[in-house]
Amino acid sequence: MPGMENRFREVSRDVPIPSPWNLSTYLDAVADHRGRTITLQPVDTALLAGTGCGTGSGLWIAKRDSDIIVYGADTTEWHAEHIIVHELGHMLLGHGPESATETSAPTPRPLSAIAELLPSISPESIAYVLGRSDYESARERDAETFADLVMLAAMRPQRRDSLLHRTFFRDRRR
Repeated sequence: MPGMENRFREVSRDVPIPSPWNLSTYLDAVADHRGRTITLQPVDTALLAGTGCGTGSGLWIAKRDSDIIVYGADTTEWHAEHIIVHELGHMLLGHGPESATETSAPTPRPLSAIAELLPSISPESIAYVLGRSDYESARERDAETFADLVMLAAMRPQRRDSLLHRTFFRDRRR
């Protein structure tokens, strides 16, 4: 966990968590940081269930020049935000097909057919999304921890910026 806390602090310096919390503001900041638009797509959670289709709650689809976060719409607002931030964690932590350790192999024929139907999504992204099966991996744990830390920071009360507070309660995390 200490390694993830350090990584979280690094990422939070690059893309600060808005205070007060605002998911739209954070999405815009992540999109600006990555230089790619991010679209949210709420769907029936049943569509996310099943082997290779997601965890039952969310999914990040990396298109050639933008990203889509698909999440279960039939949940609480807080849980939906947590799911979305989990997927943002994958993005900000560098997870995804471009950082996968698998060697580049030719795209199998079925994936080529899907890629023809969905030309804006790279074959690597399609293979990555459809081939996922290990939701207990270090990447998933890191993205979940990232989402937990963002949501905890979002719930913290705003810091007072008085002279007295700055003098006696300096931020020692810097």
